[in-house]
Amino acid sequence: MSKTSVFEECPVYESEHFLLRNMRMEDAHGLFQCYSNPEAAKYFNGDCCGDDFYYTDFRQFVKCMEFWESRYREKDFVRFTVVHQSTGKIAGMAEICPSYKYSADGACMGILRLDLLPEHETRADIQELLEAVLAHVYEDFQIRSVLMQAPEDARIRREVVKGLHFVPAQDECSIPFQDYFIRY
Repeated sequence: MSKTSVFEECPVYESEHFLLRNMRMEDAHGLFQCYSNPEAAKYFNGDCCGDDFYYTDFRQFVKCMEFWESRYREKDFVRFTVVHQSTGKIAGMAEICPSYKYSADGACMGILRLDLLPEHETRADIQELLEAVLAHVYEDFQIRSVLMQAPEDARIRREVVKGLHFVPAQDECSIPFQDYFIRY
């Protein structure tokens, strides 16, 4: 079990090509490239958020980032900026939200969101990013399972999560939404 809470000291996850680190306000312009991209927006998960996260106004996006920062301080969720290591460019963002909301057995689960620029919406990149997160998330966030949306039209994501032993979530937990998968 981690000695330090992820909300006191945010972990950094590293893979061969990517670095996932706590979001910073100076990431705004790079992240805006993702969140203002209509192709990327097709796979954003806004369930229960009251937002679709597609922004065309930079100032509104910065306000959203300020909200994300406040939720980190309130120990609600962590937003990780995904940085491509060889180019230093921002590839997108991942979020992990520890929650009991949909748990059928009372155990904490981690809701995982992955928002990527279209050029990173590939089998290799998604696989690499998910493997980097899954290697640490259970212990770091003190969760029993990971819950992730993979819509039917996100064929590559769906194939990757199934290959990583995620199973349809509706049979396993109390989530009312379609297209979610869970991994223990």
